[in-house]
Amino acid sequence: MIIFCLALLTLIGSSFAATESTSLITGDNGSKLFSANYDAGSVSWIDKKTGERVGEIEIGGDLRRIAMGQNNTIAVTDYSGKRLVLINWRTAKIIKSFDLGLRPFGVVYDRKNNVFWVTLFEAHELVAVHPEKGIVHTAKTRDTPRGLALLSDNRLIVTHSLIGEVSIYDAQSIPPLHLNTIKLHKSQEQNEFLSQGVPRVLDDIAVSPDETEAWLPHVLWNFDHLFQFQSTIFPAISLLDLRPGHEQELIERRKHLFQQINLKSPTQKRFDGSPKTLIMSNPHDAAFSDDGSKVYITMAASEDLLVFNLSGRDPIDKTDTEINDAKASEIVRHLPGANPRALVVDDKRIFIQNAMSLDITLLKENRAGPVVQKAVFARTVSKDPLDPSLRRGKTLFHSANTDRYPNAPMSGDFWMSCQSCHVDGFNFTNGYLYDDTPIDKYRYARIGHGNLSKMIAGDFIGDYLRIIQDTQGGMGHDGEGVAELIDPDAPSDEVVEMMLDLHEYISSRENLPFVSSWLRLDNENQSVHESEWVNSATCASCHTEMFDQWADSLHRLMGESNPYYMVMEDVAAATEGENFRQWCMGCHSPQGLLSGQTATMGPGHMFEQGGSSLFEALERDEPDLDEGTGCLFCHRISSVENSMSSSAGGNASLTVNLSDRKTYVFENSTNNTLSFLGNHAINAKPSTHANSYSQSFYADSKLCSSCHNEFAPGSGSIIVNTFGEWEKSSFNRPDNPEEHRSCIDCHMHGDIQRIGQDIPGTSTDGGRVKPNVVTHQFTGANYHLVGLRNSKLEQMSIELLQTAATLKTDLTEDGKLNIRIKNIGAGHALPTGVADFRQIWLDLSVYSADGRVILESGKVDDKGFVDPNARFFRKVFGDKYGNPVGLRFWRYEKMLEDTKIPADGFRDEVFDLPDDIQFPIQANVKLMFRTYPQFVTNLVREQYPALPAPKTVLMTEESVVLNKLNYKNQK
Repeated sequence: MIIFCLALLTLIGSSFAATESTSLITGDNGSKLFSANYDAGSVSWIDKKTGERVGEIEIGGDLRRIAMGQNNTIAVTDYSGKRLVLINWRTAKIIKSFDLGLRPFGVVYDRKNNVFWVTLFEAHELVAVHPEKGIVHTAKTRDTPRGLALLSDNRLIVTHSLIGEVSIYDAQSIPPLHLNTIKLHKSQEQNEFLSQGVPRVLDDIAVSPDETEAWLPHVLWNFDHLFQFQSTIFPAISLLDLRPGHEQELIERRKHLFQQINLKSPTQKRFDGSPKTLIMSNPHDAAFSDDGSKVYITMAASEDLLVFNLSGRDPIDKTDTEINDAKASEIVRHLPGANPRALVVDDKRIFIQNAMSLDITLLKENRAGPVVQKAVFARTVSKDPLDPSLRRGKTLFHSANTDRYPNAPMSGDFWMSCQSCHVDGFNFTNGYLYDDTPIDKYRYARIGHGNLSKMIAGDFIGDYLRIIQDTQGGMGHDGEGVAELIDPDAPSDEVVEMMLDLHEYISSRENLPFVSSWLRLDNENQSVHESEWVNSATCASCHTEMFDQWADSLHRLMGESNPYYMVMEDVAAATEGENFRQWCMGCHSPQGLLSGQTATMGPGHMFEQGGSSLFEALERDEPDLDEGTGCLFCHRISSVENSMSSSAGGNASLTVNLSDRKTYVFENSTNNTLSFLGNHAINAKPSTHANSYSQSFYADSKLCSSCHNEFAPGSGSIIVNTFGEWEKSSFNRPDNPEEHRSCIDCHMHGDIQRIGQDIPGTSTDGGRVKPNVVTHQFTGANYHLVGLRNSKLEQMSIELLQTAATLKTDLTEDGKLNIRIKNIGAGHALPTGVADFRQIWLDLSVYSADGRVILESGKVDDKGFVDPNARFFRKVFGDKYGNPVGLRFWRYEKMLEDTKIPADGFRDEVFDLPDDIQFPIQANVKLMFRTYPQFVTNLVREQYPALPAPKTVLMTEESVVLNKLNYKNQK
C-alpha cells in the first residue's frame, strides 16, 4: 500500500511539465495567449486561432512576467509598482494585490504548494505568495534574481542576472532548500574582438521537454578596456545540465553567437567582397519545439529569430574532447515587430511578443524553416498609454536593428543596443557596470563614454550621437553600413528628432529626470510646488535641540550660503551648459531642484545663526526652500539606488516621497491655534508621525553614499568614493559591534572625544531618553563655513580632524629623514571628497645641533599660499590627455597624482638631508589642514568679498631629536 501511494505521488508530481517565467503564456486549455504588456500596464488575452484580443485588463505599472494559477487566476509582476497582482481573467477583475519589494520580475506557479514564486530583482529576494494568505515566505538570495523555472520534481531554478549565477532549490516544501549555485564560466582572451567576458542579463530560462537541460540566453560584458565598438558586448547562450545530482554548466557547449553562427547574408558584402556573416544582438528568450529537436531564440535588439537544430548532436552527458553539438541552422532576419521578447511554440506555429510595438507576430514552421505568416497577428493593447515621443525614444534605446533606421542606425552591423549595458534604463543596475569594470586610474579612469562635448548637458544631441557612434558603431560609424557618417555637430532634422525622442526616454520618470543627477520624486511628477516642503522651523517646536544642531550645519547651508559652491556651480554651467547645474544641485540644493529651479538662487545666509530666516518665513506664512537638505527632504527619502557599485549610491541617487506621508489634522497649519491642536494630536499618538519620517535604511551608511560618492555624468569617472574607502576599511565591521564605526557613529555624534561610546539623550522635547542619541551637527572637515556662524561646530570639526592621524619621524638606514603619516581615526582616506580641494600637507622644520635651519618645507607665505613644493596628501585629476583639469574636476579621465592616506594606511615621506650637518638634529613636524586652497578662496572672494579666508588647522605635530649614531634604533 505504501509503495503504491509513493508511486502515485511520483506520477502526480511528474504529471505537469516544467514551468518557465515569461511574459507570454498559453491558457484556457491551450486556446488563448495571455500577454503581460510591459509598460503598457495591462494584461490581455488573445484567441490563438484568430488573433482577436478577446479581453484586456488595465493594471498600470510595468508588467514583466505572467503565470497561470488555478481557477482562472493569473499572477503578474509589476516591476515599477513593487507588487504582485492577481486577476481573474474570466471576469477581468483584479482579485488581490500584494506589495512585495523592489522590482518584482519572474513569477511561476507552484501547484504543489499553491504559491507563486516571485523574484525581486533589486531586493535580492525570492518570495512565495499564497493566493489567499499572501506572502508566506521570503528568502534572501544571491544578487539580482530574475529568471525562474519550476521543474516537475519541484526543483526551482533561479538566474542571477547581473552576477552570472544560477541557483537551484528543492521546493517540495516551504521554505525551499538551497541545493546548488552554478557560477557561469567567465572567459578572457588576448584578442579583444573575440567573444569573451562575464555572463550578464540572464532574463529567461528554456527547459527541454525531458527536463535534462536548460538554455540561458544572455550577453557577455567585456569591460576590461575602454568602450569600443565590437569588443565590449557579445551575445551568448549558456547550457545547463539539469539531470538531478549532475546540475552544472556545460561550458564547452556555450553558444558564442558571433563565433558559431556561420550564416551569411545573401545580399550584403564585406570590404573584400565576401558575404557578410549575419550578426545578431541581445538574445532574450528561448523555447524548445514540442519534440525537443529545435530551440528558437528571440534576438531582442537586432529583432531576429535564431533557430538551433538539435538533431544529430551528441547527448549532453557526453564528455569527450570532441563534441558534435547543436548548430545555428536558420535566422528569420528582421521580424516585423519592434523588440521581440517572449515566444510561444505551438506545434508548427510560433507566436512572438513584441514589447515596443505592442503586438504579436505569427510564424509558421515549414520545410525551409520558420517564415512570417502574419506580421501583426494580434494587437496586445487597445491603447498605448505612453506618449508617442516617449515610445519612439524607448524603442531607439532597445534597438540594434541597423536596417530599421537605414540612414541613421542606432547600431552598426546590428551589434548592440543601449539596453545591452543599461539594463532596463538607468537604475541600480548601473552599480554592476562599475563592479565589472577594472580600472587603472593612471591609465584611464572613465568606465563609460568618452569624447563628450558638454557632459550630456549643454549639447545632449551631439553627445548622444558621439556615444552611439563610439560605443555601438551607429550613426554611420560602421564603415561597412549604408549610412553616411553623421556629424554630431550638424545632424539632419531627422536625426535631431530621433535624439529628442531618445532624450524623452532617458529623462523619463523611470530613468533620470534630471539626466546629470540621479535625484527623483516618488510620483508621476518631476517637480513639486515649493509650498509642499514643510519649513524645517516647524520641526523646531518639538525637536529644538536637533533643529539647533542642524540649523548652523553645512547640511543646511550648503547651497546659496556656500560661496565656494555658488562659484563652482556657475563654472559648471559656463563650461558645460545651464542644465549641468542639476548635477550639482542634486546634493547641494535638492529641494530647489525638485521644485523646478534651474539654478541655485535666493539670498545667502552665510553668517546666519540658528535658522533665523526660516523662522521669519514661518512667521510670514511664506514657503522657504531649505537650501541643502531640510528635515522633510532627508526624512522622506524612500529609497537609495546603488548607482556607483552594487552596494553604494552616488550623484544623489535618492528617491523622495512627499505624497504618501500620513499627516494629522492641522499638523501643517500656520495658524497658531490650529498648529497647537495639530501638535497635541501628534504628542497624543506619536507613532504615526515617527513612522512617517523614518526608514530602516536611515541608519545605513549607504544612505550617506548617495551624495558622498560622486561620478562624472556620461564618462562615469569616479570623482569621490568616500563610501568605498570606508567599506574596505577596518571601520566597516558589522560583525563586530565593538569595532564597527559607521558614518553616523563619527559624524552624527555629540562628543568627538567620546566617539565609540553611547551618549544618552533625547531627540524630542520632553521625550524618552535614548541610550544613544544621534545628533545633527553633521561634523565634518569644513570647519571654515560652520565656524562663520557657530564656534561650537567649528571646534567639533577641528577636534575630529585632530583625531585622524599620527606622525612618526626617524632616520632611514642611508641617513635620510623619514616621516610616517598614519591614518588611525578616519574611516576613509585623508583627505576624502574632491581631494584636490582639501589641503593636507607637512610643515617641516629641521635644525642642526648648532641651531641652524637645515631643512624647511610646507610653509605658508604672507598671501596664504602653501609652499608649492610641500608634501601634499591629495589627488590631482587630469583629462584624457594628461592635462590637469583644475576646477573642472568632472572632466577627470586620468589620475595624475594620488597621495591620499588610505584608511588604516600610512605614507612615508622621505627628505634628503644636507651632507654637512651636525648631529643630533631636531625635527619639528606638523600635519596641517586647510579646507580650501588659497587660489580657490581668492577666486571666490572676487564675488563674495565678505568671505574670510580659511585658517590653517594643526591636525597633529611631533618634535623629535635624532642622532645619526643610533638611527637604526629610531625606526
